[in-house]
Amino acid sequence: MELAPLVVLMGPNATGKSNLLEALLLLSRLATEQTLAAAFEPPLRGYPLEDFGLPEGGLEKMLQQDSSELTLEAEVQPARAFKSSKRTAEPVRYRATIRIQPKTGLLEVADEFLVRLKRDGSYKQKPRIERSGDFLVVRQLGEAGAPRREPLGLNHTLVSNRRFTGEHRYPDFDRLRTELSAWQTYYLDPRIGMREPQPPREVTDIGPRGELIAPFLYRLKSSEAHRKYFRSIGRALRAAIPAIEDLDVELDPRRGTLDIVIRQDGTPYSSRIVSEGTLRVLALCCLAANPWPGELIAFEEPENGVHPRRIEVIADLLGSMADQGHSQVVVTTHSPTLIAAMYRRAQEVPGKIKIFRCAQHGRATEVSLLEPPALLWQDSEIRNALTGSEDAGLMEAMLLRGWLDG
Repeated sequence: MELAPLVVLMGPNATGKSNLLEALLLLSRLATEQTLAAAFEPPLRGYPLEDFGLPEGGLEKMLQQDSSELTLEAEVQPARAFKSSKRTAEPVRYRATIRIQPKTGLLEVADEFLVRLKRDGSYKQKPRIERSGDFLVVRQLGEAGAPRREPLGLNHTLVSNRRFTGEHRYPDFDRLRTELSAWQTYYLDPRIGMREPQPPREVTDIGPRGELIAPFLYRLKSSEAHRKYFRSIGRALRAAIPAIEDLDVELDPRRGTLDIVIRQDGTPYSSRIVSEGTLRVLALCCLAANPWPGELIAFEEPENGVHPRRIEVIADLLGSMADQGHSQVVVTTHSPTLIAAMYRRAQEVPGKIKIFRCAQHGRATEVSLLEPPALLWQDSEIRNALTGSEDAGLMEAMLLRGWLDG
């Protein structure tokens, strides 16, 4: 998949949209966590074993296998890892193959590859990491003698190993780690996570579930240098939901915890009781105005719980994040309204937004670029792209039983 500054993944349930977000998250964690076991921990779903391709017999059949493997590969445009670097870093290609022993849960590196690329996609120099027999060859910049050899079967990737660092020895390692560590995947939890009491903390993000939104806002409000971002979030929230008059975050001096207060129609409401949709919009406003933005930001269905009339605002917030050029944005959605809004925006800014359709083909996911001709774009095309083969029959049965207001 060739991505864009803003990527929308659409399709029915169980077609692999969430798997794509988790692949981004796992790739980031493989390059930054100290062990493979840590890389596979939550917020990744399920057991580590379930992140590998299951055979037709499911877990029971997989547990009879000696091993199973998964491979993730990406071409990445790294951010600058060194202050002394004046040129834009060249792209790199990175691949990691992880093997698991189903009976014991043992995880190990089966292959790893890292190479710097020219602008045309060809290799600029010898790979920094590549497999040779039962070893991984590691080359440092300007190395004259024989390269280092590391055994296969390690419980961590070589990119995650901080021994390989330094602008003059392993610059591609540092650049890749810096880039992938700034990838953030959000599964916002306004029901519980975003309402949990939190003390003040020096955070630069709202957290994967939005659980750190209160200390994030409090840090912005309390800092002279960052207060303008707090005011910007308040303005964006009021623009998104006109009934909201004010946003504040307060410290309880007795409990030492923070509380977000939203004034709506003259009445102050705590974040403990404001609607889930309001908290979701607030989270998106925070990320759009974050002075420490991630290089890549991924969302699981950001429109959930948001009133349909506010979904255009969601599209504008996501678009503004990508337009600023600081972050690449990837979202999954089931919302025809959000998809239509994104398609209209894509026509206005060609090349900035791509919409992909995820579809199930047997046990595989097929991802295709959705490019209907502008004059032929109809609601029916969106509906068809969001409907699985079983959905139409289900809806018909519900109508016949009187469960839906037909």
